[in-house]
Amino acid sequence: MARTTGRGVRRVGAAFGGALILVAVAFALPAAASGPSVALRASTPSGGGVALTAQVASVDAPVTVDYYVHLEEFSGAPLLLIGSSTTNAAGVATDVYQPTWSGPQNFVATVVAPSGTVLATTSLTVQAAKTDPFAGSVQSLRPDGLIGRWVVVALLALLLAMWITLLAVIVRVQQGPRVVR
Repeated sequence: MARTTGRGVRRVGAAFGGALILVAVAFALPAAASGPSVALRASTPSGGGVALTAQVASVDAPVTVDYYVHLEEFSGAPLLLIGSSTTNAAGVATDVYQPTWSGPQNFVATVVAPSGTVLATTSLTVQAAKTDPFAGSVQSLRPDGLIGRWVVVALLALLLAMWITLLAVIVRVQQGPRVVR
């Protein structure tokens, strides 16, 4: 019985020793390089607008950062490219955007390698204010998607009614005057 126990101990010891070897090898190997990352910050410069600053980490060469705004006011609208800049030696790229409307806006920064490959992407929602050269003037409100759609339908219906009326007048003129006896 002691002999069986001894073999079991040796097997456990061998397995434990194998695990130690695997752990030692794992620490000896260089860590797997993680891909580039990007952090996006926004600030308001003195001239107005939104200054977007991207901090890119884990890249060796200067890379391009493309800045986009998501037009959330229109359903299904794609991202709109608003600017592009190249990182400096510290991995920082900055671009200033002049908003065309006030309210929450979702900005996206995409890091692009010189080969054109997208390396990293991040987004940030900012409460932006439109810089208006006509401050104090009356500002019209944009209709939302549903109201805008109904306005277009109403205008098209009005246009169709005008064309039908015009065609009826042309037909009536073609028939000539009616003689009443």
